[in-house]
Amino acid sequence: MGTAFRSRIKSYYDDLSKGDQRLADYLLENSKESSRYSIQELAEATALSTATISRFAKKVGYQNFQELKLTLNQAGEEKNDFFLSLTAEDSYLTIAEKTCQTNIHSIEATQAMLTEKDLQKTMAILLQSTTCGFFGMGGSAVVALNAYHKFLRMPIHCFHHEDFHIQLMQAAKMTKEDCALVISHTGRNKDTMELMAVLKKNGVPIIGITSYAGSPVAQASDVALISISEETFYRPEAISSVVSQLSIIDTLFLIYGIKMKSAAKETINEIREVIQDTRM
Repeated sequence: MGTAFRSRIKSYYDDLSKGDQRLADYLLENSKESSRYSIQELAEATALSTATISRFAKKVGYQNFQELKLTLNQAGEEKNDFFLSLTAEDSYLTIAEKTCQTNIHSIEATQAMLTEKDLQKTMAILLQSTTCGFFGMGGSAVVALNAYHKFLRMPIHCFHHEDFHIQLMQAAKMTKEDCALVISHTGRNKDTMELMAVLKKNGVPIIGITSYAGSPVAQASDVALISISEETFYRPEAISSVVSQLSIIDTLFLIYGIKMKSAAKETINEIREVIQDTRM
């Protein structure tokens, strides 16, 4: 997918050293040419050592430089308007079209960041847990509530609360038999990190969802799933990230439902019957 390299670099960029950021900038600006370079030729073009380039590839999630090169040529094919900016002169319909396109691109970029290995690790945690707690602050609390609302339909005990102090108390009662799904756009929220400290102290497996792979939340999680978003003048990045994060939640919900098919079907039917009685 053409968005794979650019999305990965964006996710790690803020946590890279100045030298690594310089290399990242060079690769983004010269992706097509760089895809034809050997590691020695790239080192010469960037005035960096081959060891630095090799370490950079691993820092941004690739096995080695050769794997990084495979996505470089595709990155060069991306359009400059990968994320479309809105203007005050746009018609209402144009704004609607750009908004939808931005959401589509966010989801495509997030899909490019998902790996079979990470999804397998995530499901291993969920399927082995008796209880799942959903945690998030601010805008991330909306995603946590959505996840809680979905997983209520599954044969796993789950809970969620928006109040930080109640979340702390819930985290304090969890054990290694449970799991936690922690959502944070920046991955740097102090309250979220305090929650994670309590969870880790209790040995609770943590599934993290964040937009920054190098963030404290990602690093502290047992498995981190990365959502991709982009900020425009009228639309904060944190709002854009919600679309990507909801797509990740939907993915986990569907995989879990498939894996727990018979038990999930029974639970879903029971809930449908209860809800149906509330409708006119």
